[in-house]
Amino acid sequence: MSEKDTTTKSHHPMKTITIVLIWIFALYAALLIVKNHETPQKPLATPSRPVLEPVKHKGVCKSPECITLAQNLHNWRDVSVDPCQDFYKAACGKYTEQTLSPGSRMVKKTYILKQLIHEFLLKDEQSTSKSENAMKIYYKRCAEDEAMNETRKNEIKKDYLLQMVKEVGSFPMLTKNWTEADFDLNDILVRMGKFSGFKPGILKLGVLVKPFRFSVLPEDPISTEILSEDFLFPWINKLGIGSTKKQQVEDVKAVLEMSRQLQEFNNNSTEIRSLSDFEAHMPSLSLEKIFNTYFDPRNTEKIWEKIKPMIQIPNHPLFFNGTKNLETIIQSTPKRTLANYLFISFIDNLSNHWEGEESKKRDCTMKVMNDLPLASIRVFTRNHFDKENLAVASEMVEEIQESFAETIRGSTWLSEHTKMAALRKLDMMKKIVGYPKEFEVPGALDSYLDTLSLADKSSFYAAKIEIERFHGELLMSYIASVLTVLPLFQYVASNAMYIQHDNSITLNVAILSDPFLDSTYPKYAKIASIGAVVGHEMGHGYDPEGRRFDENGDQNDRWTSEDAVEYDRRTQCLIDQYNNYDDPDFGRNLNGSVTIKEIASDIIGTDVSWKSYNKVDFANEPSIFGFEDEKPDKLFFHLTALNWCSPRSTVTLAEQLEQVHPTESFRVNGVFRNMKTFADAFNCPVGSPMNPKNKCELF
Repeated sequence: MSEKDTTTKSHHPMKTITIVLIWIFALYAALLIVKNHETPQKPLATPSRPVLEPVKHKGVCKSPECITLAQNLHNWRDVSVDPCQDFYKAACGKYTEQTLSPGSRMVKKTYILKQLIHEFLLKDEQSTSKSENAMKIYYKRCAEDEAMNETRKNEIKKDYLLQMVKEVGSFPMLTKNWTEADFDLNDILVRMGKFSGFKPGILKLGVLVKPFRFSVLPEDPISTEILSEDFLFPWINKLGIGSTKKQQVEDVKAVLEMSRQLQEFNNNSTEIRSLSDFEAHMPSLSLEKIFNTYFDPRNTEKIWEKIKPMIQIPNHPLFFNGTKNLETIIQSTPKRTLANYLFISFIDNLSNHWEGEESKKRDCTMKVMNDLPLASIRVFTRNHFDKENLAVASEMVEEIQESFAETIRGSTWLSEHTKMAALRKLDMMKKIVGYPKEFEVPGALDSYLDTLSLADKSSFYAAKIEIERFHGELLMSYIASVLTVLPLFQYVASNAMYIQHDNSITLNVAILSDPFLDSTYPKYAKIASIGAVVGHEMGHGYDPEGRRFDENGDQNDRWTSEDAVEYDRRTQCLIDQYNNYDDPDFGRNLNGSVTIKEIASDIIGTDVSWKSYNKVDFANEPSIFGFEDEKPDKLFFHLTALNWCSPRSTVTLAEQLEQVHPTESFRVNGVFRNMKTFADAFNCPVGSPMNPKNKCELF
């Protein structure tokens, strides 16, 4: 080895370490340069929204309800369809292959509820519940009626009409020895009111909403056709002849003359007179007695004090004419004629009081649900409803409401004045989740049915008249704020609703159960499944009509004129979209002007549901079976679309053009195509059907 070689090996150790470190650093720098060259840098600009990548969920939801939800998500979609071309078909294209339902899953749920009620009605079980017994009696009378031929039905109706006439009082034409002592005008009107609805003889009562008020109007005079031998005398013969034929002919002439006098008066005035004015001009009639006929006897005084200020009487010459009016006619007409007139009017009213065409189409189970809705809800909730869902839904309603408030506050074009009015209305919006809380108390519903008497009704016709009397009583209690909810069939159906004059939303129990909602669902699935429905109903308070009503439900437009103009411009965008939408069933033949209130509410509802959905911590929620790796934003749109999956429409174009709701296809495609979040989730190219360049926005 040479000296040179020996010298080279004898370098200082620190120098060697330094060289090695420099070499390592150079190698690391080179690797970074290569990596940066091969991997394009992300743009520095912040994206418009965070991209929701697949998350690692907290297990998998395996409850039966979650399995059903997963099955719907899997089986109803058509994976061969590009979601950017037609998301409705992509999400719902296989729906008709998987269900026999004639409509959406809302329709199907209502049908299931009906089947459950039907099963209950057929059970031969004793019950101490008044509401359950009322349902079964009503169903039994209906079933008996269905089994009869029309001749027998009419005989039974006429027999009951005779019974009602006898209960009301003494009908001169049927009474041999009738005397004026048998007649008291107000007593007759009161007794007739128990059977004839809001038409007690010579008067009729009308109910107007928001503000609630009652109009007292003259009843239509008896026509000559009613007094003809073809109409009247067959009834007289059926009811039993009391007076002589000669007397009956004279009676008919006298009634005709009274009818002629009543027809002399025409009203063209829009002026409203007070109750005290009416009482001063019409001392023969006691409106307090007549109105009390329709009140719950347990709360008569309380209801009258509430109702009395609401009574409005039009300045009708029959009531207020100076020389000749109803009072002078009553005073100058023999009591026998007055009594005959009232009884003939009573018979005419009730002889035509058969079931309407819509009612005839319903089977007996639907008639029970329609006429005894709260009792039907009680049966469903006691036997087939998870009450944990009420708390889940109540929490969600609050979250959706807060997201809606954020939308209003974040609007770039609403003025501060309009924002404050809109937020005040939202804050004061009443909410009924499932049913009023007072009905949770044991026995509360039975107490509410105390004044309904069906056990002594031997025919469906008699039961139907009693039900209608009861409904009138409930209406009075509701208007007087004695009852918090007006029982309607809408509360039974799988649906939700907004009541404009009350500024309130109601979520029915049927829509608070699976497949829409279940306490076992992941939170994001609960929101995506019915959040848009909740937001939709809230949105009705801000649709083109609803926005003109204030927080109390009064018609009072509190938007600035500039905001109103801009809002109308934005809703016109939606109208134009619907008019030009190529619907799979109806083509480009739809009318957005008819459906704009529903379209606007759909837009609002889906937007606020999306906001609430994005607040969920997905990592703390279980996944849906088969969707463990699905991006949450995609899943939102699939879950929301499930509500509108339906078979092809069977209505005609003419019928569809009268529908206030848009087609199911538009409720998915038409709404989602206006959301940039949808286009981002599915990477839809600008200009594709589901990501048009021009979008419509409300707030």
